[in-house]
Amino acid sequence: MNENVTQIKDLIFSLRSLRKETRRIFAYQAKKQQLTETWIIALGALTSKDPSSLEELAQALRLSNSTTSGIVDRMIAEGLVTKARAEDNKRRINIRPTQKGRQKYAATYTDFWEKLAPLETIERADLTNLLATQAKLLAKLERIN
Repeated sequence: MNENVTQIKDLIFSLRSLRKETRRIFAYQAKKQQLTETWIIALGALTSKDPSSLEELAQALRLSNSTTSGIVDRMIAEGLVTKARAEDNKRRINIRPTQKGRQKYAATYTDFWEKLAPLETIERADLTNLLATQAKLLAKLERIN
């Protein structure tokens, strides 16, 4: 087997492991706030675009409108978000994070990045090279049918 192919396989498996570990840490931080990963991601999307429509939130989550609607309903029941008709367009439903939702989102992300603080010791040049290589790989993968 070509040495490049072996290294590419190793890199892909390494990236998969890296993603798995960061998701594990993220899920743990979300659970500490009695939230799911999806709820945290939704709260993040809503915090950056407040208010947001159901369609916009579904797009941000990369989920269907019906799946997102169920998530929003459960988040409303927990007091994390509200939804109301837009004043300027009665067909549009605006979804907004509540103060409780914003606080839990902020706490989760603060804890998550504190847990990842040991990564800050990686040399800047190494990170720059890694990001450049990943960008090249992604560009090539995106051209594959």
